[in-house]
Amino acid sequence: MKLAFVFAHPDDEALSSGGTIAKYSTLGHEVSTLCLSSDSVRKEEYFNATKILGVQKPIIFDCPDVESEKLEITKDFINYLLNFRPEIVVTHLENDYHIDHRATYNIVLEGIEWAAHETQHKNPHLVNKLYVAETTILIPNPHILVDISNYYDQKEEAIKCYKSQLSKGGDNFYINFHKNRTQMRGAQASTKHAEAFLKVPLKQNSPFYEKKHSEL
Repeated sequence: MKLAFVFAHPDDEALSSGGTIAKYSTLGHEVSTLCLSSDSVRKEEYFNATKILGVQKPIIFDCPDVESEKLEITKDFINYLLNFRPEIVVTHLENDYHIDHRATYNIVLEGIEWAAHETQHKNPHLVNKLYVAETTILIPNPHILVDISNYYDQKEEAIKCYKSQLSKGGDNFYINFHKNRTQMRGAQASTKHAEAFLKVPLKQNSPFYEKKHSEL
């Protein structure tokens, strides 16, 4: 199975779903992370963090921010989908507090739609499932709780790679916040640590898709 974790900034992948990334990588699935914006310092931190998480295909776009370059990023993201061809995509919440996170959600949704159009591409690709993850905004009622108890240490080590960001919010804010959150989700999941996700419904049939009808 191929999974793509698509986030706005270096560190979002570790904060939002680092344990899940490490878990699926360890289980032998093909995992790619895509970061839509960067600077030179955080770019290096990103590759260090994704290495700890076991990511086979870490990719980063060299854009200063997401919101101002949505059109070009969407085109690049469509090409990414057509090349990697993931069954599952994970990204930011639609109502995240950060403007670039919300823009990323919209880019992902539009890119998934257009990558599946056989009228646009010789070899289109339809993503099977889309999930959104928690960064610092909590999901009130998660659809999925992934047990990351055996992978939490990798998640925390990946977060610690982002030395340029760790002072934000006060000493150890990122570490404490995400440790406590995964423990809370773990309590809900009857395990030690977990990460929460919502499933976003995707259109499976269209006059413009290769697959034009399905059974219930």
